[in-house]
Amino acid sequence: MSTDFNPQDPNRQPHRDRGRHAVVGILYEEGQFLVIRRSQFVSAPGLICFPGGGIEPGEDFQTAVKRELVEELDLRVEVRGHLWTSQTRWGTRLEWLYCERLEGSEPRPNFQEVEEFHWMSVPLLEARKDLLGSMPEFLASFRSGDFRSHFESD
Repeated sequence: MSTDFNPQDPNRQPHRDRGRHAVVGILYEEGQFLVIRRSQFVSAPGLICFPGGGIEPGEDFQTAVKRELVEELDLRVEVRGHLWTSQTRWGTRLEWLYCERLEGSEPRPNFQEVEEFHWMSVPLLEARKDLLGSMPEFLASFRSGDFRSHFESD
């Protein structure tokens, strides 16, 4: 299965995260990242990625990532910092934000957007063949220590 998103695919499902600017919510606990498998109702169905999506008009990065985490996983978070900015092969600019769950908040997937969620280590993620195209570069940067100051307490 290809991890590239093809915006010209006529079978692609409409989804708001096709915009030119989006957020990615990074949650890292006890050496594992929170990842989702995208539902069959959104673009790039079935692929593993971090939760997130398009920034709506009038939203800042923090507001957008908090909204996306509630929409996808009914998860309340506090944003702890901006980790990284990247651009996808199809031209979407991604803002990667480090988030922490609020006490008592547990992920519950919205099955219209998220098929399932998992907590996974970097080695397990790196071994997968079903990652969304933006993930390998982030994982490589994480492994190289680019974001060490954000994750030192974990």
